[in-house]
Parts: sequence; C-alpha cells; structure tokens
Amino acid sequence: MSKETLKNLIELVPEKDIDTLYRVIVKFVPKVVPEPEELEALKIGQEDRAINGTIPHEAVNWD
Repeated sequence: MSKETLKNLIELVPEKDIDTLYRVIVKFVPKVVPEPEELEALKIGQEDRAINGTIPHEAVNWD
C-alpha cells in the first residue's frame, strides 16, 4: 500500500470519525527531540520577550 492510497482512503472516512483517525495516525509520527542549540535559542527568545515584550503587528514596517 502506498501513501497515496492512504490519502485516498482518508477521503472516504466520515467526518465524525476524523478525530479518531487522527489520534491513531499521530501515534506513528516519530517524536522529534530538540537539539541543544534549539533549546538554547528558545531560552534566549523567551528571556528577550520577558525583558522587551512584543510589538503589535501594525507597528512593524513591512516595506
């Protein structure tokens, strides 16, 4: 069986059963363990946000 076949079968699942199907499928997705550098970057970002806060979306000059 291919992934394409599974994708096509999912289209046949009744909407009321989608949550159940999701809970089954998600068990097969490998857990990703963050690298030490990623954890450090998250820590730095959290500390920066705690000190400096955030800015509203409208305040960013997107040009």
